Amino acid sequence: MDLTPLRDLALAALGVGFAFVASPTTALAANAPAGLESGSRILREDFASDPQLRNWISFGASELFRWNQAAQRLDVTWNSGKPNSYFRLPLGTVLTRQDDFSVELDLTLNHISAGGGADKPGTFQIAFGFQKRLDAEKPEFVRGAGDRSPNLVEFNFFPDTGFGPTVWPAVVSSRGRFNYNNAGDFSLFDLPVGVPLRIVLRYASSEETASILVTTNGVPVGPVADAPLSPTFTGFELDTLSISSYSDAGQSPFLPGSILAQGELDNVTVTIPPPPIQDESGAIVDGRWEQTLTSRPGWEYTLEATVDFASWKAVSAPKPGSGGSIRLRDLSESAGSFRFLRVKAVRLP
Repeated sequence: MDLTPLRDLALAALGVGFAFVASPTTALAANAPAGLESGSRILREDFASDPQLRNWISFGASELFRWNQAAQRLDVTWNSGKPNSYFRLPLGTVLTRQDDFSVELDLTLNHISAGGGADKPGTFQIAFGFQKRLDAEKPEFVRGAGDRSPNLVEFNFFPDTGFGPTVWPAVVSSRGRFNYNNAGDFSLFDLPVGVPLRIVLRYASSEETASILVTTNGVPVGPVADAPLSPTFTGFELDTLSISSYSDAGQSPFLPGSILAQGELDNVTVTIPPPPIQDESGAIVDGRWEQTLTSRPGWEYTLEATVDFASWKAVSAPKPGSGGSIRLRDLSESAGSFRFLRVKAVRLP
C-alpha cells in the first residue's frame, strides 16, 4: 500500500515517538491541488506551465503526451499500436457510485482514423476519464477485452468503420463488467476535425447515470449520451483522472480494431467530493494517542498501528463518519510504546 502522505510527528512527550499516516484503504495523493466550492473540490488545469510540476504523471509511452509550452496546451496522440499509456492526475480521494463527479475539457481533434491495420480493421476508442491507478497499470489490464479493464468511468469515442461513429460514457465495475442496458447507452454522432469542442463527462449518484455532452461555442454537437447503471451493476472505485491511449493488443478475435488520432487538450476542470480525511491533528491524552479529524458521511474510520509497515492492527474502535469532527483513541495494551499510527478510512457499502 502507498503510505503517502507520511508525516513525522516526532513527539518527545512521555518518551513516546509517533508517526502518523493519513491514508484511506486506497492510497491518496499527498499534494493534489484543490479548491473548495459548494462542498466539492475543484481541480483546474490550463497548461500555462509544465503540468508535471503539478502532480501530472506519464505512464507507458510518454511521447504520446507533450506539453506544448508555446501554445500552453497538451498535445495528445492516441495510438493503439503502443502499450497502455496514460497522462494522469491523482485525485486525492476515492470515488464510488455514491459520489457525484465530473470532468470537462477543451478538445480539438486534428486527425483521427480507425481500422488502419489489416489485422485490426475495426474501430477503437479515444478516451479520457476516471480510473483506479493500480488496476490500470497491470499488464493484464486489456481495454479491448470484455472483462479485463476494471474500475473505469470514461468518455469514449469510436470513429465509424461501418457501424456509425459512437460516443459512449463507458462504466466498468470493480469486477471488470461493463455497464450496459441497451443501445440507448450510447449515441451515434461524429466529432468534427479541426473544430474546438467542449466535452463534459459527468456521473450523478442520485440518478446513478454517467453522461456525456459535447458542444462547440455552446451549441450541442450531438445529443447527450446517457448511460444509467444497470440493475445488475455492482460498483467501482476510482482515484485518478487519466487521458488514456489504450493498446489494441489482447482483443477478442471478433471485429478487432485500432485507432490513430491526434488532438489538443486544454482547460481541464474536475469536480470531485472532498477527501474522506481532512483537518487531522493529534495529541497524547492521559498517556494514549488521540487523533481528531473531519470526517465524511458514508465512511468508517479506524486508528491502526504498526512497528514494521508490513502488518497493521486496529487499535481503536471503528467510527462512522458524521460530516463533522470525530476522535479516535488508541485503546491497545501497547499504547505508550514506539509505533507508527495511521487512520484507515473505508467506504461503507
